[in-house]
Amino acid sequence: MMNQKQIMIEWEKAELPRNDKTYGDISAIYSDLSSNADNELEANKMFILAIRKAAMNGASTGLSVQNNVSRWLNAGATNAEAVGKYEDNLQRRRQKGRFGQPIKQESKVLAPTSDEIKQQNERWAKELGYENVEAMAKGTHDILINLRKTRQERLANKPKTGLTANGNQVLKRF
Repeated sequence: MMNQKQIMIEWEKAELPRNDKTYGDISAIYSDLSSNADNELEANKMFILAIRKAAMNGASTGLSVQNNVSRWLNAGATNAEAVGKYEDNLQRRRQKGRFGQPIKQESKVLAPTSDEIKQQNERWAKELGYENVEAMAKGTHDILINLRKTRQERLANKPKTGLTANGNQVLKRF
């Protein structure tokens, strides 16, 4: 075993029981891993991943670690990266959407770049009839100032006109 100390630390963290046969179980699991993994470093990584997965699943015996290792080796995983791909694939297959349909994987939302924002602002300025972005900003600022100044008056006229301060019609009771 290349890094037995780290494996024992992970075993303790997972709160798996230690008894007379623990060392024999760990040796058997490690021998399976070392004979099938790419190298000893990958065998150690896979062993630690198996212990952590067993802990995540609430395991209370070393048999769950052995089951994880056996499942990965039977799937053909020979290194930690292959184990990660196998687990991701397994997770994706387990997810079921509504009415048994698979869940659609959406692409990530990308944040707009400053150039895209600039182009969008220029396009909006043209659509709204302004010469440039600065004129649009000034015009919008003036509109907001005017709305702020006339707010009290618009709120006072609300009952008379049947409109809200935003200009929407008030719901009337029957």
